[in-house]
Amino acid sequence: MGRGSRAVAGAAALAAMLAGAAPASAADREGRARVVGVDGVAAHRGERHVEILVKVQAGASARVTGARALAAQGAKPAPAPPQSAAYTLSGLVWDDARVVQNYNPLGEATAAARTALTNTYGDWSSVSGSAYRIGSGGLTNRCPSLVKGCGRQVFDGFNDVGWARLSGSTLGVTWYGTSIDEADMAINTRFAWSTGCRQVAGRYDLETVYLHENGHVAGLGHSSDPNAVMYPSYRTARCTLGQDDKNGLAALY
Repeated sequence: MGRGSRAVAGAAALAAMLAGAAPASAADREGRARVVGVDGVAAHRGERHVEILVKVQAGASARVTGARALAAQGAKPAPAPPQSAAYTLSGLVWDDARVVQNYNPLGEATAAARTALTNTYGDWSSVSGSAYRIGSGGLTNRCPSLVKGCGRQVFDGFNDVGWARLSGSTLGVTWYGTSIDEADMAINTRFAWSTGCRQVAGRYDLETVYLHENGHVAGLGHSSDPNAVMYPSYRTARCTLGQDDKNGLAALY
């Protein structure tokens, strides 16, 4: 079982951000579309938490768009975690810090998707001072059981990654438990994806998204450091951890 919330204490600036979405950026000020991270909790089951990367259209409200994406997953906005460093902790703490993740290729929207996922394992498994490790359990035909759209949302004992036709604004979603150690992820087939950790016009880099989402799988929340992978915004292809990401993981494990 997880050991409950161990989020670090303090900092109101990030609290306001995490209650809805990322802080105002150049994209906000210039009226451009942007991608932000929003945090939620299951509407009726407090032990289930969710993080969603959501595309906010030009001129739209990030808070409203995020709330709609959460509602589509059967969730509501989560209270902001307290904080003293740039990173935050989500409340998921693995009793066994050797996490096994399985991949379902059904419906994958781009070639080399599994490679993009497994490429992130070395980053999160090699942080100095951390005992956390994540690796592949191979392929599965299971639908990620905590993700809405896979039937009744339940803990099934597996950490699965798959593809789904999610809400139109949602790039990817990660559900996890704080009293039960499990994390499930789904990527939206509605979006155009690329691989290779390079920015391609009109597409999102899949490895960049997987790297961010697997930070949530590890137990990290969002960071107020714009140089961190866990900063709640997709800005360009980015496939290496920042120092703040490493500090957070080392503090947790």
